[in-house]
Amino acid sequence: MYQLDYVPIRLDNLNDYFTRYRETRNEKYFNEFLYFYEPVLNRNAQLFIKKYSLNNNRIDDLKQIFSSLLWSELQSYDSDISLLQLIKYKARKAWHEYVRTVCGNVHIDNDNLYQNLRKVALLYSQQPNDKPLEETITDISNELNISKSTVRNCIIASTQFKQNNNLDIHNQDNENYFSSSIADIEKDTLSPEEIYFKNKQREKLKTALSKLKPQDLRLIELVFGICPDCLKSKEKITIREASLKVGLTAEGAEKRIKKILKQLKEELKDS
Repeated sequence: MYQLDYVPIRLDNLNDYFTRYRETRNEKYFNEFLYFYEPVLNRNAQLFIKKYSLNNNRIDDLKQIFSSLLWSELQSYDSDISLLQLIKYKARKAWHEYVRTVCGNVHIDNDNLYQNLRKVALLYSQQPNDKPLEETITDISNELNISKSTVRNCIIASTQFKQNNNLDIHNQDNENYFSSSIADIEKDTLSPEEIYFKNKQREKLKTALSKLKPQDLRLIELVFGICPDCLKSKEKITIREASLKVGLTAEGAEKRIKKILKQLKEELKDS
């Protein structure tokens, strides 16, 4: 999709393309970035498509959303923080907005309703099959602190949404999609959420997390936005911000996270 009529020189750091564009305003640096980044963008889009059971023909739309958002952010970009780090959550939100507004036959008025829909659908999917519906609705209502009527409507809407579009909207969303590390582009790895945050691995994950050193556990909690005790989602922060809180450099924190994820993967594989 992002082909060039010449073979560009590959820069060591992806963020250098954005720096050079900022200095020269030459669009070739943006195009060259997309040229080299497309393999990982393809992988990330395919992971999103697989996770939410979208049609494969959605991939070009997802890529276009990412590149358009990146271009827009690049026009005002002036920071030492990696632009990919700054944009990853915005891109994920934009992809979900695309799902909400384009991919469903059931009309979902706003993002707040969509988020409630996903939360309710996730909790509903975890309930025992023989549990009475009204008891399920009451438990979910108490868990999310929303009305029973809202829960009931969300259950109906999410079921229709999924049936009509083969779309699994209840899947949890803790992916770290757009890593700025050049090493991550070279490796064919699964996203952390694909490996660690599936429901069937919850208890195994709790055990694995309990074996981490306090600093490592805190790093995982901050960067991936996951409570180590209950595994519920919480606010995430960037690696750079997390590194300051745990007393590491940003580079040191990034390397440490890769080691932690490798350790957790081995723990889960052996358990």
